[in-house]
Amino acid sequence: MVTRNDVARLAGTSPAVVSYVINNGPKPVSEAARQRVLAAVEQLGYRPNAVARSLRSRRTWTIGVIASDSAGGTSPFFGQFTRACEEVAWQRGYSVLLGNSAEDPERAEGYVRRFMERRVDGLVLMRVPVSVERAAELRGVPVVTIDHEAPAHFSRLAVDDEEGGYQATRHLIAHGHRRIGYVAGPLGVTPVGLRADGWRRALHEAGAQADADALVAEGELSLEGGYDTALRLLSRPERPTALFASTDDQAIGAMRAAADLGLRVPDDVAVAGFDGAREAAYTVPGLTTISQPIDEMARHATETLVGAIEEAAEPVTKIFSASLVTRGSCGCPEPHLIR
Repeated sequence: MVTRNDVARLAGTSPAVVSYVINNGPKPVSEAARQRVLAAVEQLGYRPNAVARSLRSRRTWTIGVIASDSAGGTSPFFGQFTRACEEVAWQRGYSVLLGNSAEDPERAEGYVRRFMERRVDGLVLMRVPVSVERAAELRGVPVVTIDHEAPAHFSRLAVDDEEGGYQATRHLIAHGHRRIGYVAGPLGVTPVGLRADGWRRALHEAGAQADADALVAEGELSLEGGYDTALRLLSRPERPTALFASTDDQAIGAMRAAADLGLRVPDDVAVAGFDGAREAAYTVPGLTTISQPIDEMARHATETLVGAIEEAAEPVTKIFSASLVTRGSCGCPEPHLIR
């Protein structure tokens, strides 16, 4: 088995310098020596012992990512976010443990407990609530929350959900709609509630808020949830002429519900979603959506967490802007995907 001493011998340096190069260790190393060490590592196929590295640094070089995905890991938002998060973690030398709480607070708490037992260096919590007691236990552990309220010792990243809901509804109003239904997920989920606030604000400004309570229905944050919720809204005697859904998955489900009821999108009912999932461009018609900078948020979350782990950086709060992407589902011209 190749050892650190073998690498040092080939590189013409000391084992300590090899350690400094491999572990980005505390003492500076000349660029020439660093390149000799890296060349020797490559030539000999040296792989540091991960357990010994962990004991020396008091890190496991592992982060835990817990998502609250009721669709069992199929949500475009969560899938795209975790892929981008894992890519940045890999580039920084970290492995990722992934858990899906499936909207179950007890399961979320269980994942936090299990990941801490495995001594992860930090946590990313994606729309996962944490009890006051558990948050207190995590004091001193780097934590980044996504799209959820957080205690002061956690970093928090979120998109401006209320403004996004407002933009989507204002756009539907600009197409002449006044009866705009909200295909909602559980309104107690922070982003869903904030998007509802934006929807209501736009209706209020347009003088169309009188029967807003009759135009909202809650369901699961999934394709099936959007389908079932839209069926309920579109089967009412005075059905909405447009639907705003709290996620793109729900919006796609709502489009299928409209088709099954013999309604054409957008002629009989316009539809808009929220997330900016890649799949939104491939529905027929294409789905108008509020696009979140998912990859940017994931990169920022992972870099923020690594900064807290390696440099004891202070917790930060950052709110990202969302943007309206118009396609055919609301009545806008349909862009072509052919390149």
